Amino acid sequence: MDAKKVVGAFVGMVLRVAIAIFVLYYLYQTAINAYNFGYRIFADLPCAIAPGRDIQITVTESMDEKAMAKEFEKVGLVEDWKLFWVQTLLSEYKEDLKPGSYTLNNSMNSEELLAALAGVGEEDEDGETSDSDTEETNPANETIMNNADEEVVPEYEGDQEGDTEAGENTVQENE
Repeated sequence: MDAKKVVGAFVGMVLRVAIAIFVLYYLYQTAINAYNFGYRIFADLPCAIAPGRDIQITVTESMDEKAMAKEFEKVGLVEDWKLFWVQTLLSEYKEDLKPGSYTLNNSMNSEELLAALAGVGEEDEDGETSDSDTEETNPANETIMNNADEEVVPEYEGDQEGDTEAGENTVQENE
């Protein structure tokens, strides 16, 4: 009887350790997947490298964010519809999405896709863009661009005395 109790206790302990390892592994994998998903939400990586390819898509008025995200994955604009759906829900353009036919590129990130669907950057009746975040001309950038043809010689900021001595020694040895 003692042998049966010992074997039973040993088997029970092995089963409990195996279950504990399985649970810890499952929690670890779940945490890694949750972190990766959260990272990808805010990293906002495009589906393809530029220049990508243009894709024609129609967004209907009956489409909600989830259906739109599934359609975008189906045509190849996004890699994961769940990720794009969450990005849409968190986007500032969520309320401004407009139905219509669009030509989008699969090298656009989700923010650019949603901005295009919201009509940001389109011209209005006056010919002005409706995007309030348009880039203004920066005089510093113009200076950089105008001076781009000039040769830039970097200055050496090392210890000049030590360098001079080393240079003189090299010259003397060569003579």
